[in-house]
Order: sequence, then structure tokens, then C-alpha cells
Amino acid sequence: MILKDILTQPPVSILIQDSCSLKGRPLFLSLIRHYSENGYSIRYFKYDSPLSSETTEMEQLKISWKKSIVDGNQDVMSVENSWTSEARNDQVLVAIDSLSPLLLNWTVGAIVSALRNLQKTTTVSVIALVHGDVHDKHTLQALNYIFPCHLAVRRAQGRNLCSGTWRKASGKITDSDEYYSITDKWELKDVKEFIETQPAVMPDSLPKSAVPKSTFKLDLNAREEQARSQVVLPYIKKHNESTSEPSRRKIIYEVEAPDWDDEDPDDDLEI
Repeated sequence: MILKDILTQPPVSILIQDSCSLKGRPLFLSLIRHYSENGYSIRYFKYDSPLSSETTEMEQLKISWKKSIVDGNQDVMSVENSWTSEARNDQVLVAIDSLSPLLLNWTVGAIVSALRNLQKTTTVSVIALVHGDVHDKHTLQALNYIFPCHLAVRRAQGRNLCSGTWRKASGKITDSDEYYSITDKWELKDVKEFIETQPAVMPDSLPKSAVPKSTFKLDLNAREEQARSQVVLPYIKKHNESTSEPSRRKIIYEVEAPDWDDEDPDDDLEI
């Protein structure tokens, strides 16, 4: 399972996609807390307007963070330089909350290029949050190409569900759907695999809408079904007769006289 593997392995670049149905910040902060406790230095860039509750959350996590305001007159190169200047060694993790304001201000190509340059020039990993409801599928697909691990969170059956895809360095791609929960101390708990079960449909319980459409009448009413059940099939009738009293029937064969033609078949030939 992807979430369990993330907690047991060194950090990789992760993109967390949330929606209106479920926020991805709790999972985002829980991963940051996990890596921070394992000795990694977090460089937190806040692009979403922070709420008062979010400020309290960062104080509880004891993580220094930088509030960055996206300026329309600003060049995307300055954003890239701010990321690169903080990535000094392998024990640094760049956290971006979130990419949506950047994507709304600049093109997806410019943001993808900045992320690619960060990965080429440094060896740090990036954990980024993006709001899936704000962007189209082409933008999200471009981001998935940059991040080897993609986590999409949503609600299912009243619980938090994470649909993950991990493209490993060996080329192997792992997919999984997992339930999870976040405690008050931002700990990732109760990770269980989600298995979707569908009830088996018996042929007799198929609805009438399952009958193919035709100009002919294909179904029977109750009266017709009763009449059909009372029909005795021919082979059943013969079988019942044969199992009753043995019949005394005989086969009479009369030999006919041979049909000989007295005329010579070669009479018309002048031989």
C-alpha cells in the first residue's frame, strides 16, 4: 500500500490533490510532520491565504514557514530561485502550499519547468498541494508527469479515501486505494486497503430494462408463462409412452418382384 510505503521509505516528490469534498491539508501536514521527526529540514512555502486556524497548526508543528504573496508583476523565475536557495542539502524537503495560486497566475508550462529545474539542480524532494477542482485535467496531467507519486483524496462511504499512484525509479507503477485518518497530533493512522465489492446479480433477478430492445415482444406476462409451463415437450411424451405397457408392433416387409426390362439397351446402336 502506497501510504504505508511512504512512511517507511525516504521521501519522494509527492503531489496531493484535494477537492471540495475533502481537504488535502491534513494529509499534507501529517507527511511534513513525519519527515520533520525523521531529521529532515522542512522549507515551507505558503501561497494560499493562511487562515487563523492554519497559523495555529503551523505553530503546533513547530515548523518555520514563509508566507509568499503571488504578484502578477513578479517573474516565475523569482519563485524558482526561492525554492532553489532553500535546497542546500539532501536532508531538505520543500513543501509548497499550494500550487493553485501559482497556476492561476502563470502558465502550467512555466510552473512545470520551474519544478523540473528544481529537481535537476538539487536532490531535494518536493511535497506540493493542489486543488483539483480549480484546474482542468490537462493541467493535472502535466503535474502528474513531474511528481512520481500522486495522491488524490476524497470521501467514500463516510471515510477518508486516498487513491495513490507511485511511479518508482525502476519503472514499476503501483496503484492503491486506502482508507486513512489523521489524529489531532497530525499522525497518519488507520491505513487500510479499500476493496470495492459489488453484489452478484442472478439471471432471474435481472430487471426488465436489461432485456435488449426490439420491435418484437421478448418477454412474457404471467398468463403466458403459466401456459408455457404446462406444455409437454414431444420427447417427454414419447418417453412416457415407451415406459408404459410394452407395445406389440411389428415391421412388415414385402419383397417386390424384380423390375427387368426385356428390351436390349443397345438395340438403337448399329453394331
